Amino acid sequence: MSVKQGPGDAVWRSRGAKLGGRKVAHSRTGIPYYYREGVVVVPAERLDDLRAALRRAKIAGKEVRVSDIPPSGYAEVTIDRKGTRVDALVEDLGADLDVEPDYVAFPGTHVKGFAASRPAPYRAKVSPRPRRGRGAGVVVGVVDLSFFDPAKAGHPPWATAGVHIDAAGAVPRNDRVHPPYVGHGNAVIGIVKQLAPDATVVAVTIPSAPGDTPGITSDRALATAIERILCRNKIHILVIPFGGSTRHGTMPLTEAALEPYLPTTSVYASAGNDGLDPTTYPAVDPEVFGVGAWSADAAKLGWTGRACRSVLRPDAAFGRLGLATWSNRGAAAALGAPGVAVPAPFVTGDLRIRPGAADRSGPASSQRFDGWALFTGTSFAAAVAAGCHAVATC
Repeated sequence: MSVKQGPGDAVWRSRGAKLGGRKVAHSRTGIPYYYREGVVVVPAERLDDLRAALRRAKIAGKEVRVSDIPPSGYAEVTIDRKGTRVDALVEDLGADLDVEPDYVAFPGTHVKGFAASRPAPYRAKVSPRPRRGRGAGVVVGVVDLSFFDPAKAGHPPWATAGVHIDAAGAVPRNDRVHPPYVGHGNAVIGIVKQLAPDATVVAVTIPSAPGDTPGITSDRALATAIERILCRNKIHILVIPFGGSTRHGTMPLTEAALEPYLPTTSVYASAGNDGLDPTTYPAVDPEVFGVGAWSADAAKLGWTGRACRSVLRPDAAFGRLGLATWSNRGAAAALGAPGVAVPAPFVTGDLRIRPGAADRSGPASSQRFDGWALFTGTSFAAAVAAGCHAVATC
């Protein structure tokens, strides 16, 4: 698997970005991964070895804070010594210790210069009408940073029936400026419900703290959400529309949270939107279905009736089924699915939405939405693949 430098994103360019109260940094080792500065994770049984290594580096006492991360079997170590480069420290200790940073994951709100997740108005005269009875008896889980109440947003009855959201926030309003990924989590749910309207959807919000940079999360926070949804519910299919590039193609905490459930839960994750062959986790996990996006619009691939015919391995694709130039590929894209201009229930009204990461200084444009929107990105390709699996399972 090749690892290449990405084009840069909001995490890298926003030098003041914070997550969980810690600064978010880009690796200086030449491998494209992002992490919380000063925070590493280590297997609990190697914690004493790590402390000893830190003492040899003259880092000890109040400069080191430790907290357990049950039930992962890992501990989080926060190093408050000024000037300590955690990426260099990890490289130095990596030969002897299984120690990693707390990686950063993000939904990929840009696609080589334009916003991937940014909703666009849906101009079709007829909205998709799901076929009843599809997905009955299947429980689909979704983890995301935020959701709004689909019933209060006026979503169709089929899009709200059997949908359980742990913490539904306010419906996006026209008197506020919204980030490009507004409606990201709800779009994932809406896409699944169009394909499998009788499936039950359980949505869990990834925890965040005041002051966290919007639109990103960490390995620890994602693992916490995954543990909560899989431990408390019988989930047949799980959608993770997030990912992050890491040193060794894994996020240890998320991997530990997923591992016990993989024999009974099918996991679909977005491949990422950088047009690379990177170590995007969890998509590169061989037991997870990483999903890339075909270049053709969802409508041209027969949305919704024939969409599931387009969920294929890239090496088995034919005709117009080529991955979009901006879709990640290789080990991160075991499957390809419709991921361009996928319609989903949204809101009604005029919304001001910021541009993508490549033009963050530009003004937020106002657009009129009539209850639906079009979404582009591998997050939504993953939702399509999961919805098609739900139909095939019942």
